[in-house]
Amino acid sequence: MDLIELRRNVLTLGMSLDFTLRDERGAILLAKGHRIDNMQQLEGLRSRSKIFVEIDESEEGIRAMMEGITTLNNLGAPIKDFSKHLKLNITDPNSAKLTGPLSERWGEVESKLAGLLASVSSTTDFEKKVQQLESHIQALLTENSSASQFLLFNRAVTHFNGYSVMHSLLCASLVHLLAPLFALTDTERQSMVCAALTMNVAMTRLQDALALQKSEPNAIQRREIEGHSAAGKQTLVDAGVTDPVWLEVVAQHHTHLHGPEALADWPPVQRMTKILQTVDRYTAAMSPRKSRTGRTARDSVLSVVMKPGVTKHDEVGTALVRILGVSPPGTYVKLVNGETAVVIRRGVKPNEPLVASVINRNDEPIGEPRLHDTSREKLTIQNTLVASEVRVNLKLEAMLRLIPK
Repeated sequence: MDLIELRRNVLTLGMSLDFTLRDERGAILLAKGHRIDNMQQLEGLRSRSKIFVEIDESEEGIRAMMEGITTLNNLGAPIKDFSKHLKLNITDPNSAKLTGPLSERWGEVESKLAGLLASVSSTTDFEKKVQQLESHIQALLTENSSASQFLLFNRAVTHFNGYSVMHSLLCASLVHLLAPLFALTDTERQSMVCAALTMNVAMTRLQDALALQKSEPNAIQRREIEGHSAAGKQTLVDAGVTDPVWLEVVAQHHTHLHGPEALADWPPVQRMTKILQTVDRYTAAMSPRKSRTGRTARDSVLSVVMKPGVTKHDEVGTALVRILGVSPPGTYVKLVNGETAVVIRRGVKPNEPLVASVINRNDEPIGEPRLHDTSREKLTIQNTLVASEVRVNLKLEAMLRLIPK
């Protein structure tokens, strides 16, 4: 068995392997055909000093082998020098084009964002690469907004690992969807999305640690939390970011803002910051931690639509309901017939989404999820559920096929 080293950054979240991953002794790490399903699995693979694949198992390996033989012949070099001329040329993960099913492409965006945030101080063209991710997000949401919402929300509300990156990606996607409702220009939208992707760049590791921490933040952690907005702006400046709006939204994303009653009358940077702040609170409320379960979708909506002591509905919170409904795609509900269902897509009315039953009234998994319209009398929603308390393994590609175009 001839092995050749694989660059670890080729591996991305959600990818289906076209080759078997092996260690230096040839032992199987992950077999061909399997998927990299979660960030913990991805990080475990990337943390290894070296990963290998069989040279003749993938198209890239075969191409590399033929190129090596050609080089060997052209040089008239002996066969023992073959390995010197063998180069595995697998697509650079920072290349512009995304390929594969929608779930894999979102996984690739998540992986690329994780890589950028982890290496911000050493990445060349950091600003350009984040803007490229913004373009990917725009393309994926344009292609299939409902399916994208399902993938992002379900991942965010059911997993602890990789919280910081997933939270930023979900926030970036939502502010992108909100931008037209608040008449933002394309340039303003890009700046706001990039700010969402990088707003926690100064505390990515801490944020991931806090998601897995059962206790409240200690004094040192609290100081880092309180200073991360200003530190984030400086980190981005040091990384070469020159967009002043992007930088200012990051700097202000936890600042208490005041302005005219109508958000349209706010200065542009403050308006974009307010949109991001609301999305940040809304998504964070639903996400689980080791120290607590996430809130239900309905409670999360109430926390941003109607603040305590205020009689007027929040504009951004109301806009989120217009886009997502009361229960976003990917979250869970209990139906009046006793079944547990996952929300598939927003319905005609905000509180009447399309859902797929995944657990029957006896709390048993349903083999083939059943699509339901909750506007029907016997299929209405009884209550929303905390996602981390629903014990079911969804087959994502099968669920996406249920979503009406």
